[in-house]
Amino acid sequence: MSFTLDTSAYSAFNRGDERLKVWFTSDNDIIIPTIVIGELRSGFAVGNKLKENERLLQRFIDSPNVYVHTITEKTTVIYSQIYLKLRERGKSIGTNDMWIAAIALELDNELLTLDKDFINVPDLMIAKV
Repeated sequence: MSFTLDTSAYSAFNRGDERLKVWFTSDNDIIIPTIVIGELRSGFAVGNKLKENERLLQRFIDSPNVYVHTITEKTTVIYSQIYLKLRERGKSIGTNDMWIAAIALELDNELLTLDKDFINVPDLMIAKV
């Protein structure tokens, strides 16, 4: 199985959330958007375990079943569609979350997240945790 990883799920897994163990296995292809990596590093920068968190993140990224995905031209088209649909519905989510959702939609993946804001994104498949 392949899924796109959100910041909230990565962080919860590293804090020991048992519900997420089944997702973080070598049987699954894990797509981590560069936006998620940026959010994580921003959190590390203001925390008190920068080096430890960076080491864990790099080890995770270097795993053979983890793939870093960056924004493509197709992502920008999907992002704009998400923005328009949310605006029409009077809903909003953070800019980074729209980029993460756009990548998951681009790859036709479920999004592994604990963030409830994503339920407002049309057509986004959210993994059941």
